[in-house]
Amino acid sequence: MNNYSEFLQAVEGFNEKYASIFINCELEPLVMPFWSWQEIQGGLSLRQDWEVDDNLIPFYGDWHDLFCLDEDTGKVIALDDNREVVCQWASIDEFMSCLSEKEIHFNTDEGIIVSSPYPNIRLNSRIKH
Repeated sequence: MNNYSEFLQAVEGFNEKYASIFINCELEPLVMPFWSWQEIQGGLSLRQDWEVDDNLIPFYGDWHDLFCLDEDTGKVIALDDNREVVCQWASIDEFMSCLSEKEIHFNTDEGIIVSSPYPNIRLNSRIKH
């Protein structure tokens, strides 16, 4: 971790600057904060519990979805809850180039989405017993 400690100590500061990231050519919001240096160090002992390889250093996420630094290769890797690689950047510099200050706004003016617990029944229909 010593080779990458400067980057890992700086990631908490990304929270104030970056709001989104390009993942596989799609701009995605950063919905969780980047971790503090203390959280990163504390997370090292939790990797086995969360099925994260020992060479990966998590620095962002909720332990379900993570950004990790691969200590062996210097790649930054995005993992999903199944520990599948969602995206990987060849270097810290490449990862940094994909961070964006652009905020993503979701259109919430389109109404409320209603679902029915009964499949194949229209919500406005009356159920006859």
